[in-house]
Amino acid sequence: MRNYHIIIGSKTYFEKKIANLHMNDDVGYFLDLVKEADADKQRGHLFSNYAEVLILKNDNYHGIVETAHDRLGALIEELTTDDAEIYIQNPPRVLRDYLSEMFQRNEIGLDEISEHYIMQRNAAEFVSNIKVISTHIVGQESAIEDISKTMWYLTSVERKKPYVVMLYGNSSLGKTELVREIARCFFGGKFLEKHLSMFKNSNYAEYFFGNQPNRRSIGFDLLERESNLVFFDELDKCPEHFYSAFYTLFDNTTFKDSTYDVDISGIMIVLTSNYKSLDEMKKSLGLPIFYRIDKMIHFKDFSIDVIHQIVLNEIESRKDEYKDFLTPERVYAAVSPHIKAKGENARTIKYKVQKIIEDLLFQEVEDKL
Repeated sequence: MRNYHIIIGSKTYFEKKIANLHMNDDVGYFLDLVKEADADKQRGHLFSNYAEVLILKNDNYHGIVETAHDRLGALIEELTTDDAEIYIQNPPRVLRDYLSEMFQRNEIGLDEISEHYIMQRNAAEFVSNIKVISTHIVGQESAIEDISKTMWYLTSVERKKPYVVMLYGNSSLGKTELVREIARCFFGGKFLEKHLSMFKNSNYAEYFFGNQPNRRSIGFDLLERESNLVFFDELDKCPEHFYSAFYTLFDNTTFKDSTYDVDISGIMIVLTSNYKSLDEMKKSLGLPIFYRIDKMIHFKDFSIDVIHQIVLNEIESRKDEYKDFLTPERVYAAVSPHIKAKGENARTIKYKVQKIIEDLLFQEVEDKL
């Protein structure tokens, strides 16, 4: 009787779980054996290199043709001995259903383990974590207070349904930086990140809906995540016809696309957008998406004092680059006339400081040209 061991989780988790296997000549890797069997068939030979231990990693599903996915279970049997030990990472639904039916008929052994995703829940460290975040996110005290309430709530309760928070406001005000700080302080620095501005047209439908089982999909990436923090950047740039995928993701503890079933209980989903108001967001996203978001946190434009502080921070952070030629005071004196009292953000300030440093350094050369 074959024994199947399903392991749900990231590459790191899977590798750790199979690390203690006795790796001898009888261990086979799925794609290698598929290629060997195909080569034997082309030469008119019978395949005979059956594996006593078979390793099937989740990216192996992308190495076979789409039609082969419907017979993954049979294909595994063709490559293994009758009493093989088979280790499978994140199997697609068609394979899980096949194995479940076989197990119910007592034809195979079957067990499953899943990665446990850890969130920092130490109440004693909560305040220090928030203070760390507030030192790295400048000029957004109200947003820090709002996210502090959210993180304390998630620290205190055992929530199963995904928690969805939207960070909105003009660009380069600290939204993405806040997500990275949350990851560092509460999720061990790990999170799944997707930039939705990349998904421009219907050609990306296979990613959101898993229409092609031998291609990456959102279900595939969620199974492979290393933490329960999921970050979708620039939701406002995502085409509306992909929103139905988010309905399922935001509303359920199990996410299903055409290929995978994924346990997403307890995940925190952070969205960012450049909407300037809730009314603009509601009109653009539509009510079905808008009311599936648990919390909206606004990032306000920088005040003149914050702009001044960011300019000083940027000049100071670059000092090692120019210290042999310039002083921070000289850089500040040159850049300050170009800084506006309103409308500046981190990106525009970095651009202007960079330009001034280049201009000042080039002056000595320019005089000799």
